Amino acid sequence: MRLKAVATVILVGAGGTAVIAATGVWALTGGLYGCTRADEELAPTLASLPILDAHPSQTQPQNERYSGCDEDDGFAYAGQYYRLTTPRADVLAFYREAATEDGWRLETANPSPSPAPGSLAADISTLCFEKPVAGTTAHLAVWFPGDLGDSPDNYGLDVTASHDGTAWC
Repeated sequence: MRLKAVATVILVGAGGTAVIAATGVWALTGGLYGCTRADEELAPTLASLPILDAHPSQTQPQNERYSGCDEDDGFAYAGQYYRLTTPRADVLAFYREAATEDGWRLETANPSPSPAPGSLAADISTLCFEKPVAGTTAHLAVWFPGDLGDSPDNYGLDVTASHDGTAWC
């Protein structure tokens, strides 16, 4: 009888240790915070989307394309800045057409987004599109840093996506 009790304690202890170890691995690989492996692997896919290469003929790419995974919010992203050398309205008309032709669906349009004085910028995208990419919903934002008082001569394209649905424009 005593042997059975000792065996039970050992089995329960081993099972509990396995559960604790598995929970630790889950938490360290993005279960509680940060990016999951799937979202880290999604970033290069987003960076290769053709829409990031699309731009009005009068505009020029600025710097290198960027991509990665936002550890704070746990989503993959990619983007490209362009030099704004044509009227803002022409840029917006271009992306309304180019994104639609590339399968993106317009989700929201805000002609002049800007945060309220003293507030955090929650959504500064002028145009926000969405479409399925790699088994999740990707969001394409067309935005102007000048709306935040920064770099009035540039505009940006950002694509975000997450397998747990935490991405947005």
